Amino acid sequence: MRENMLVHGLTSQLLAALYMLKDCIDRCPEKEWNESHNDYPFSQVVFHALFDCDYHLCDTPEELKEQVFHKKNKQSFADYGELEEQIPLHLYERDFINQYYEYCRAKVTSVIEAKTYEELIIPNSDVRKNMTKLERYINTIRHTQHHAAQLGLRLQFITGKEMEWTSRGYSI
Repeated sequence: MRENMLVHGLTSQLLAALYMLKDCIDRCPEKEWNESHNDYPFSQVVFHALFDCDYHLCDTPEELKEQVFHKKNKQSFADYGELEEQIPLHLYERDFINQYYEYCRAKVTSVIEAKTYEELIIPNSDVRKNMTKLERYINTIRHTQHHAAQLGLRLQFITGKEMEWTSRGYSI
């Protein structure tokens, strides 16, 4: 029972962070989508947050690259510069970002909900070697929320409307 609550809580909180990111995607005015404000353009920040989520739900970079979604969208993933921490060069269409969001949202549920407690507490073999899967998933929640907050504040300055808080991805 405790294991289920842990897995459920992780899933719910990562989904909540993704929902807040999606709110930013939906509220971003079209003219601001690829504009820089002394920072990376909105589309690049959103892509970065989604890519990080997608990546940390995989066990290896090879697993990431072999996903059907990535193969169907090769041009959007290009050279996998995100894996090398390169300065982003590409801009992303909102339609692609919405598809990537839906892909990540579904992946969160399928990947995390399938984990046992034992799987969550063993160190990962490749990605973030010093972290357990549990710690990686919590880090991903924090990272996603960090960027949702950045984008939410940017939108608040542009539109005058504050981002709404989402406390859970789904209810028990």
